[in-house]
Amino acid sequence: MSAQQKDAYGVQFNLGSDLRVAGRDYHECRVPVSLKVYLATTAADRLDEEAIDNERLFYDRFGIDVPRATREKVIAIKRQHGLSDAECRRLRGAGQLRITRDDARLVPDRWVPAAGWFYAAVLSVAVSVMLLATLASNAPSWKQALATLLLVSAWMGVIGLIHRCLLEPARWIRPLDARRHRQNDARRDP
Repeated sequence: MSAQQKDAYGVQFNLGSDLRVAGRDYHECRVPVSLKVYLATTAADRLDEEAIDNERLFYDRFGIDVPRATREKVIAIKRQHGLSDAECRRLRGAGQLRITRDDARLVPDRWVPAAGWFYAAVLSVAVSVMLLATLASNAPSWKQALATLLLVSAWMGVIGLIHRCLLEPARWIRPLDARRHRQNDARRDP
C-alpha cells in the first residue's frame, strides 16, 4: 500500500451506527434523532452557550423569540439564580420573569400568589356549595356519587393548575426577593 492510499483511508467518521475503529484522523459526530434527544444529552452549560447564538434553540427551550442581547440576559438570570428551563418558562408565564425585546428581569410580584389563593378560595367555596346541593338532592345515590366524583376531580384539576401557574413560581422567587432586600439593606447601612 502506497503513502497516498494510506492518507486516503486515514480519515474516519463515526455517526453512531458503526463500531469504533480508531485510525489516524478519527472524527466522531453526534447526530441526535430529535431536539428532545439533543436537549436531554447535552450539558447545560453548552446548551446555554448555544442558546445565546441559536435563536431556534432558545425558542424551543424558553418559548420566546428575542434578540441576542436579551437572550444573554435570560441565560444570565437562569445561571445566577440556578433556575431550570421549565422554571424560567413557568416564571415567565406567571409574570414573575419579564422578558421584552430589550430587557429581561425577575419581577417579584406579591399580587400573583394573592390572586392564586383568591382563585383557590372562590373555587373551593363554589365547589363546596355544589357538593352540598348534590348531596341534598333527591337523585339516586349512584348519580350523587357520580356528580361528587366529577366535582371533586374538576376541583383537584383546577387547584393543581392554580398551584402550578400562580403559587409555585411565587414560592421559587420568594427567596430571591428576600436575598435582594437583604442586599439593599446592606447597601443602605454603612
